[in-house]
Amino acid sequence: MKLLFEHVQISPQRSWRGLHRRLPAIPFEWHYHPEYELTLTINSIGRRYVGDHIGDYENEDLVLLGPNLPHTWHSSNAHAPVTGGDGAGQVESGGNEIVGGEAETNDTATGKSREEPHQAFVFWFSASWIDQICATMPELSPLVPVLHLSRRGAVFDRETACRVAALTPRFENGPPADQLVLLLEVLAILSMAKNVVPLASARFDAAIPNRSEATRLGKILDILHARYAAPPTAIELAGEMGMSERTLRRFFKAYMGSNMQDYMMGLRLGRAAALLLSSDLPVYRVAEESGFENLSHFNRQFNRHKGMTPSAFRASRFRNSAA
Repeated sequence: MKLLFEHVQISPQRSWRGLHRRLPAIPFEWHYHPEYELTLTINSIGRRYVGDHIGDYENEDLVLLGPNLPHTWHSSNAHAPVTGGDGAGQVESGGNEIVGGEAETNDTATGKSREEPHQAFVFWFSASWIDQICATMPELSPLVPVLHLSRRGAVFDRETACRVAALTPRFENGPPADQLVLLLEVLAILSMAKNVVPLASARFDAAIPNRSEATRLGKILDILHARYAAPPTAIELAGEMGMSERTLRRFFKAYMGSNMQDYMMGLRLGRAAALLLSSDLPVYRVAEESGFENLSHFNRQFNRHKGMTPSAFRASRFRNSAA
């Protein structure tokens, strides 16, 4: 379950990039990117993973994600991988891709078709673009605190989600200028939301890196996520990155909102939670796969951070499925 860096290419002739996915199931694709992401999920139920948050989502789920926030959706009819491959790189997404309003079909759905496929409407835009929009358009200034909250992932109330969902017939039609106006209309709806709730814990409330800093941060995260079971020390990682240990610690704290020790604990517990929900591995094996040296330490840390034992957490999967 390696965290993948998704390279979102926004055309120089466009302010944003959009994607419309139609799939028989939404797979587990744990990834991150330096762009903001607004995702509307339709005709789907399952689990939503954002930072160290794991929760249920239902039809018309609307979430705004800040830069470099690990995330994925996983529909209840999909099978999550219990082990990760060693391939780094990019997350290749299928579906109908909207680039400034012009759709390119790249169908990755396999198996029997569904009358009502799972759908995800995704909008990506850079931090510099949205900051400029909010600074030059006072009508959108109420969006600023929402953007700040999105650094932890922000889920919107049902009314807001329904208002955005009502615009979906227009998402794939019209020239680029009309598509930009539509995105601004969506952002205006977000700025008027009555209820916006953060998803991940406060440790993910961090500063927004620029492109160069995001690239360096991505390399650091790649190393930590690839070697979470036996992570390098701060001195070793600093040496790999060509930084002093002090600079590395300050850099990580500034852009991830936590120190590396706390982040790695959250990463291991997130890995453990995913395994508990998506596999039948014994709890002691889940502890081993997640990088914990002994079962008692794993149980103690899991209960401390999740408020229940690993066994109780796994049992909640079956209770939710039966509901």
